[in-house]
Amino acid sequence: MRRVLCAAGVGVVCVGMALAGAPGARAAGGVIEAPGGDTVSAQPPVSLPDTPHCTVTLADHFMSNAADMSPQTYSGTIAVPVRCKGSWSKVVLSSTTSVSGRQYDRTGELEIGGVPVWFGTTQEPNGDKPTTFSFRKDITEFSSLFRTPQKFSGGITNYMSSVYTGNYDQTVRVTFYMANRRYPAPDVADKVIGVPIADLSPGAPTASATLNGLPRNIIRARLETTLKGNGCDEQWFTAVPDQVAADFPGDGLCASGAYREAMVSVDGTRAGAVGTFPHIYSGGIVPTLWRPVVAIDTLDMRTESLDLTPFAGRLVDGMPHTITFGMNPIGDTWNVRAALFLWTDHHRARISGALTSDTVAAAPVTATTAGKPVNGTVKYGETARRADQLVGYVNTSAGRIVTTVNTSRNWSNSGSVGDAGQVQDITQRDTIVSRSVSRIGHRVVRRSALVESYPISVNYSAAQYVNDQNFSLKGTVDMTQRVSSMTSDGREQQWRGWDWNVMSYGILARVNGATSEADGHSTTSYAGTDDLGRFYWHRITTDHGQVVSNRQGG
Repeated sequence: MRRVLCAAGVGVVCVGMALAGAPGARAAGGVIEAPGGDTVSAQPPVSLPDTPHCTVTLADHFMSNAADMSPQTYSGTIAVPVRCKGSWSKVVLSSTTSVSGRQYDRTGELEIGGVPVWFGTTQEPNGDKPTTFSFRKDITEFSSLFRTPQKFSGGITNYMSSVYTGNYDQTVRVTFYMANRRYPAPDVADKVIGVPIADLSPGAPTASATLNGLPRNIIRARLETTLKGNGCDEQWFTAVPDQVAADFPGDGLCASGAYREAMVSVDGTRAGAVGTFPHIYSGGIVPTLWRPVVAIDTLDMRTESLDLTPFAGRLVDGMPHTITFGMNPIGDTWNVRAALFLWTDHHRARISGALTSDTVAAAPVTATTAGKPVNGTVKYGETARRADQLVGYVNTSAGRIVTTVNTSRNWSNSGSVGDAGQVQDITQRDTIVSRSVSRIGHRVVRRSALVESYPISVNYSAAQYVNDQNFSLKGTVDMTQRVSSMTSDGREQQWRGWDWNVMSYGILARVNGATSEADGHSTTSYAGTDDLGRFYWHRITTDHGQVVSNRQGG
């Protein structure tokens, strides 16, 4: 897939168009505009408890850029109002952003108390008419942060000029819903700590953070990580093996193969490998693919979990501890956002323990095949798999708890490249399974399982690309997120699962600088449970950038 990257944008093919509407563009049906408008999604909304609540505003129509066009962020201190002190059944982050003019997709984030609470990207504007995109995020798992006032900072990193005029107008709020008998407070971590990891790059593929003052009574630990690729690793799943890139010299193919993982180590001991969902941003591949249905988790990027409970016995020794992330292979810069969630023994201030077994492989088992060019087309395939295990224990007030964590990943990517590197097809399958069991003797006191499947197929053509004023880009993406999760504490079991799919087609063309075609259509569907465990389904179809069918039920 040919890349013509530019500094202002993050699209797979950045030809300087940054959709600004397409007045005068013509297609078979007559005059059309670039598909766009407010975003829609099949994902179930966050449920809101019917309890007393308080809302704190972090940003009220805050502009991503000041009057002189320089970027700016919002900041302050968040404190729960007195009338909502206590325990909460749910804490919800809500964000609404509007933008008009011409602009690329951008990255945004929010840190509270040094902990990354949100990390995502934006919808691109669609000309003079404002485009609005919103989301709600359940941030109840961060509840321990809000027991005391916390500093916060956030916003969208944006660039403006006389050409790129889009200025993101952001309103961000946090609402605290009080707990009651009908809506009790859930089991959340007693402490959440940010893990500040510098960006990873081919020149610096590893980075570390040292944590001080960890609790001396940790009984459970979980690391939540968001990985965001940039440049040639923005759509990392389209990168080709080195030998395939060599068959198309000078055509801008991204190499290093398509497999990516971040190896996490604790004090130099391997703790597990973190993968990532194949996020696509709203300017990615072909911008008209994502009008008005954005790709899955574009606005709020999905985090990946790594159970570090077997390391709890090491973390309670009162010493500083270092968490390291490393990527190999790596094709370009990666942003890492990580938070450590800790549960503690409520009846003992200090406990002890040890990591007793670690069979985390230094690298997955991989295989790569690449054929010779046939009629200008090369076919290739890659596979990777790993199966890791950790075992550790902690001596708690309830007795010795032994935790065993097993994780596996089975990944494959196959595709073809042709037409001087301008046409690419890829099919990727990725399944990550994590199972954790904690026992006191033979009695199971906690059990959890998480199965994630991330299939994606991409068909892309820039065969008619001449320059950024004369081109035709076409793309089709079929992406799915299948998730099944279960937790049990011996008394009750919770389960949630879903199958969320987006199938989209987009075309964007210019002749002598004038948009000649800008169109797209998509179908998105969700079937599974909502955040209350109720069945929920939703199906949306769009054409020419407009919703033509929207059905949902439960």
